[in-house]
Amino acid sequence: MRLFEREDGHPKLMVGKPACQKHEKLSPVVFPRDWRALACLALFMGFLPFGLDNDYVLLLFNVVALNALVVLGLNLLIGSTGQVSLGHAAFYGLGAYVGAIASTTYHLPLPCSLLLSLLLTGATGFLLALPTLRLEGHYLVMATLGFNIIVSILFGQLEDLTGGPSGFPGIPKLRLGPFAIDTDLKFYYFIWTLLLILLGLTLNLTDSRWGRALKAIHEKDLTAETLGIPTYRYKVTVFVLSCLYAGLAGFCYAHYVTFISPKTFDIFHSVKVVTMVVVGGMGSMWGGLAGAALLTCLPELLHRFEDLHVLLYGLTLMGVLVFLPEGLLPALISFRLSRRVPSNEAVASLPGGTVEGQESSETSPNKLAPDPRAVMADEPRLTVTTSPSGSQVPLLDLQAVSLSFGGLQALTEVDMHVQPGEIVALIGPNGAGKTTLLNVLSGLLKPDGGGVFLNGLPLLGLPPHKIAALGIGRTFQTVQIYHRFTVIENVLLGFHVHSRAGLLATYLHTPAERKEEQTLREKALALLDDFQMSDKAFLPVRQLSLLDQKLIELVRALALEPRVLLLDEPVSGLNPRERMLFVDYTSFLRQCGIGLILVEHDMNVVMRLADHVVVLQHGRRIAAGAPSQVQQDPKVIAAYLGVRKR
Repeated sequence: MRLFEREDGHPKLMVGKPACQKHEKLSPVVFPRDWRALACLALFMGFLPFGLDNDYVLLLFNVVALNALVVLGLNLLIGSTGQVSLGHAAFYGLGAYVGAIASTTYHLPLPCSLLLSLLLTGATGFLLALPTLRLEGHYLVMATLGFNIIVSILFGQLEDLTGGPSGFPGIPKLRLGPFAIDTDLKFYYFIWTLLLILLGLTLNLTDSRWGRALKAIHEKDLTAETLGIPTYRYKVTVFVLSCLYAGLAGFCYAHYVTFISPKTFDIFHSVKVVTMVVVGGMGSMWGGLAGAALLTCLPELLHRFEDLHVLLYGLTLMGVLVFLPEGLLPALISFRLSRRVPSNEAVASLPGGTVEGQESSETSPNKLAPDPRAVMADEPRLTVTTSPSGSQVPLLDLQAVSLSFGGLQALTEVDMHVQPGEIVALIGPNGAGKTTLLNVLSGLLKPDGGGVFLNGLPLLGLPPHKIAALGIGRTFQTVQIYHRFTVIENVLLGFHVHSRAGLLATYLHTPAERKEEQTLREKALALLDDFQMSDKAFLPVRQLSLLDQKLIELVRALALEPRVLLLDEPVSGLNPRERMLFVDYTSFLRQCGIGLILVEHDMNVVMRLADHVVVLQHGRRIAAGAPSQVQQDPKVIAAYLGVRKR
């Protein structure tokens, strides 16, 4: 399989074709998973009670598991989407109080009480997420903090329902059918089994298309939108999911201790669980478990020091946060890997290895030049749409697009159209509105007026992820790749819109989900191979040169199977030889039937590639036409050189 193949003498894009034998050898069956560690932990926790002669230690481990359930959901929220919540103690309390009231006051069966508790907790989390997740940074923290305070006040004031400050007694013990969980040992096996099951399911989630999307949102949410990822919907979903974890933990806590009071679920408990996430390692599910165990057991261990235990506890937390800011477990893993990772010189000597800032030896012109071989293939995916009268409809049509930022008019009635296989160069001085226009086309900015049509379909008003799914891909002026990902994981983000595995399928890691994941990986490797980068597929992107990073961004955009590709200064920062390599790839993309809009300051590149040139100045179109015609236009010369018109 090649990216550039020919049918009847015409090159076309072959994204998504079956991988050849070479790709199959490169692709492992599944991503590395943590099932061995999970099995070892299950065996250890299963035999642990036989070595304990103190019931209090068993109680402590039960509290560790309850805290770890809350931390597991909160770590999914903070580590994946970057949303910090100081209100999860409120959801912990909601799960406890709703379950206690349903089973004690209204005498509902425990399964019904659990279902009601989760439904109310999830609904409350959903209603809170809708407005608060549109906030950023400290505002989101303050909003969830205020919610926790309100819920704590309600627990104390609704005495007829919750028992008020005196607490809510008489909660029945948990039962699994005829089996009553009425001892510390029985609850130990129940809660740790539940925790390990949810940990395994959460590891499935983080190691899937959903997990990649959530990590991408955390690192660069606007870039994720342009790759077809509905960031807001994913944030709301994960917030509700983390609330359900906390609600389930609260339900189990209430039926374990059989007495609850508002003080247990105040703001200080929210701060405590957030601290567990930070100390253990944000984004690390295993780190969250370690943080929950440490901060639950540490106060008990320090009590032997009498009045010094608070000071020692504070010093321990300060030491971890100052000297191990990434968290305990990630720091230990990094330290272990640092002793095994080769130096920069050794990395550069590996096949496909290169150090950032250095040129890769694999990027020679002959090696990288596309090779459009004659191979029979399926019918072309891209077609040209015509109107009923027979006239050709533009692939992309901009009609009088205008945009202002307050008193600044960024775009003024800009018209432009792109045909399949046509490269339209968008040029102009700095500040002319070129990147602003690309942001309008990709949905990142909403224009004040005008229209944008893709094959006659109006795009204005659609969110960026829907525009990307319809077939508009883009690269950025500053390379927007994900440095926490490997090369292939960056490319897999581009295939997100073509995968169908839902939340439940990724949780359960179903056979259909595994098959789809394997297929996407083969496609990603095949696409990388067409750019002579398959041998770098599993390298961290931070080890690659600027040219390789730009190529990865281009490959990721092609994974969307775009109809229109927006290139924002793609050759900036490259040396002349590397620029020509990029020009060669762009030329072949035109022959594949993709419409391209090229924003570029290098006039040599523009003159070599462009079929049509549009010139902007102060947000207005001042010229349009063939490159040679625009090059001689007096208005264009004046705009670039500052020559006054007479």
